[in-house]
Amino acid sequence: MINKGVVVKLKSGGPKMTVRSANGAYWMCSWFVGEDLKEGMFSAEQLEIVT
Repeated sequence: MINKGVVVKLKSGGPKMTVRSANGAYWMCSWFVGEDLKEGMFSAEQLEIVT
């Protein structure tokens, strides 16, 4: 289980993202591209915690 506020990334690669909320089996994450805030929904199985 991934908790809110945890920094994650897609197992396939990509930017570091912050978990914002859970909606069933999916997690809303946010990240920055330059100064632009982006958001997306991902399943927990797609994510790994950044250490």
